[in-house]
Amino acid sequence: MQIIDHCHVITDKNQKQLFSYIDALFPCTIYNTDFAKYTPPEFIWHWHKDIELVLVTEGSLFVDLGDNTFTVHKGQCLFINTNVLHFMKKSSQKNCSLLTIVFDPDLISGHTESIYAKRYILPLLNCQNLNYIIFSPEIDWQKICIDCFQKAYTIFTQEPPAFLFTIREQLSYICYYITENCQSEINAPNSYNSIEYQRTKQLLEYIHTQYNQPISLKSLALFANISERECFRCFQQILHTTPMTYITKYRISTALSLLQNTTLSITEIALSVGFNSSSYFSKIFREYMGSTPLQYRKNLSSRI
Repeated sequence: MQIIDHCHVITDKNQKQLFSYIDALFPCTIYNTDFAKYTPPEFIWHWHKDIELVLVTEGSLFVDLGDNTFTVHKGQCLFINTNVLHFMKKSSQKNCSLLTIVFDPDLISGHTESIYAKRYILPLLNCQNLNYIIFSPEIDWQKICIDCFQKAYTIFTQEPPAFLFTIREQLSYICYYITENCQSEINAPNSYNSIEYQRTKQLLEYIHTQYNQPISLKSLALFANISERECFRCFQQILHTTPMTYITKYRISTALSLLQNTTLSITEIALSVGFNSSSYFSKIFREYMGSTPLQYRKNLSSRI
């Protein structure tokens, strides 16, 4: 099984991350991330319906959920629930490496009408009190979850006979131990996401359908039917940045993917991500990346 070396996030128009599953009938995949290979060493803001499990194998990982920030250290494993907006980067100057498994919850439950879904999986997915869990090896049941992750990841890479059964089994165990040990959170009344959080997700949807067109603070505010001041406040409060800075970073991030995965010219890429000229695109790209787009592409080629 090929392990995907992963850092840049590929998303759909609503900033939901897209994954390359090994098979559409088995919605699960793995990633191996070495932040030393990427500039910038981060995952942009995104969300997805899949459950995400991230094991930190080197260094430490800074995670921002908008209303909560924390650090995951070497040996710990992070569980991120479905549809949770998140941003991740290495937490210090030292390198950070990750192993990641992402899977559609239907892989465990079969379908949304099954007894497994209704009794166990959907209550977990719908629990806003469990947006994330940090599994630590010092806690017995969480260590078991880490062991299950490592077994599933290893089996995924080796592909022994009937390996899909084993992967599904180990991921099911993780969901079982979460459900078994987090009953108080699952049964408690949901904490409600703030209005600002929901508005920010709406604004991201707009940006990621219109990023190749001119976008202003005014057009963002009009889309969300709020004042420009309120629009600015949402970005500052949830994403800790300004709207225009976020738009620029997203355009650069999209350009990185195009530079890596297409043969489009620099001018074509500039226009396709919303810059009105290749010279201005190159100027902004250099400010963020420390090199021109052409130099960045040449550096990518030299690594192959």
